[in-house]
Amino acid sequence: MARRTVTVSGAGQAAVSPDVVRLELRVGHDAEDVAAALVGASEGMTRLASIVREHGVTDADIRTLDATVGQRWDSTGTPVGFTAQQRLSVTVRRLESVGEILAAAAASIGNALLVDQVRLDVSDRRDGLRRARDAAFADARDKAEQYAALCDAELGRVLGVAEAGAVPLGMRQGKLMAAAMDSAGMPVEGGDLDLAASVTVTWELR
Repeated sequence: MARRTVTVSGAGQAAVSPDVVRLELRVGHDAEDVAAALVGASEGMTRLASIVREHGVTDADIRTLDATVGQRWDSTGTPVGFTAQQRLSVTVRRLESVGEILAAAAASIGNALLVDQVRLDVSDRRDGLRRARDAAFADARDKAEQYAALCDAELGRVLGVAEAGAVPLGMRQGKLMAAAMDSAGMPVEGGDLDLAASVTVTWELR
């Protein structure tokens, strides 16, 4: 007789307190030719990187994401020059300095500075993910025990485990992680970051 089994999926979450801010900053420059556009964008990016370092961000937390250059056209479709852009990823570990960095960069670079992303994150997710996985497995076991009882059986050995994923869900408002960033007027509401995990488990029925 074939062995009886039950397979269920479980989901779990764990709240963690963000301790870093991930910035994605972009500098663009318009010029009549490609070379001048690239030079302008590079000069702006050099100033941006210098400002970031002046506010205590280490080299390990600064990374160039990409660089692009493309042609520009006017409203009639006539080529009028080129635009070069460079993007920088910055991890800020002193949350109260985020506003200072953005204000200083805007003052130095002006409208050539674009802020693509300001995202709160956790530098080390391992503990939160462990707790999310524990919760997901417990959720799966609770379901499996119910199904086993409905079948007049008990759970036996675990025959298989497959993780469907462990991902951040987003922010849940809670405590204030940092004061209002005075220069930029942009408060950072830390809240809690929810980490989610899901798992599929197969048990033997006996």
